[in-house]
Amino acid sequence: MSGKSAALPEWEAVLSAAAHLQQILPGAVLVERASAEEAGGSARRMVRSKVFGHVAMAAWLGCAAQLALAGSGRLLDLLAGEYNNNEQVWQQGLDGVPATRRHWRFERMDGGRIGLAVAEGQSAPAIGWTLAFAEDDSGVRAAISQADGADLGCRYLWEPREDGFAAAAEDADACPDPLPALWRISPTHLIAAYDAYGKEGGERAHRARRAQPYAGWVSLQRRRIDPQAAADEQIFLKDLRLHDEGFVLSIKDGEQPTGYAVELARLTYQHTRVAVLKLGVIDEATGKTLSYSWAEPRAKRIGINLRWIQAGFTRADD
Repeated sequence: MSGKSAALPEWEAVLSAAAHLQQILPGAVLVERASAEEAGGSARRMVRSKVFGHVAMAAWLGCAAQLALAGSGRLLDLLAGEYNNNEQVWQQGLDGVPATRRHWRFERMDGGRIGLAVAEGQSAPAIGWTLAFAEDDSGVRAAISQADGADLGCRYLWEPREDGFAAAAEDADACPDPLPALWRISPTHLIAAYDAYGKEGGERAHRARRAQPYAGWVSLQRRRIDPQAAADEQIFLKDLRLHDEGFVLSIKDGEQPTGYAVELARLTYQHTRVAVLKLGVIDEATGKTLSYSWAEPRAKRIGINLRWIQAGFTRADD
């Protein structure tokens, strides 16, 4: 048997499979079968190109369908976490353009829902709204209700983007502040925009970054607050929790403030444009940073040792 005829059964099987694709994807492909005598030379190349083009199209359509079915799951995975616009506030402050600092916390709940807590400052402890998701041909819709279950009539349509999802309020007036008119979510950032679709008031947009949790300890020489204390006596705090988006942790002796705090913040310095993770020691009376250390953003560990105060923190999301 010649080499040419030996390959014919293989091509017959491939062409048969392609014909089956035409049946399950009507109108999407056109399979042109070639006879055994034509399965060589240019005809063979033509058939191979058509078959593998159709197979690729079928595979793409299958993947697209799977992505559509998994749309709300992907969205929930992206949203879950905490976000803070500390660097936006810091940068705009340097530029003389004040901005409100806001913290967003999205918490996974049962039934494919997300609880949302929003507050000014560095944390948002109380869930105020619930987002319930449903998919249709247009994308993923989120209905917003209050924590007590009252439906607000606020709806967002989420659509996939290259780096995440974007959403617009179907009726921005039905979404109370601080819920925005537009959302944008990616693995690293949350953007909430307020000046679209007639929604008035508030700032143009909050550009919040996903906050990374850290855990650690602080040791403060007691003589800093009590001159009569022994030289080796320390105020030691352990199992401390904070995040890297400008969280200021007050150092206390029991319930009594010591007047000192530590801050963990991701910042980008104006002159060098270098992004760093900064651990600072703050004088709470003046708000000034007394000293600081820095590391790469998302560093596994960061610490500082000034003899009279020491601190160490480890990223806690691993």
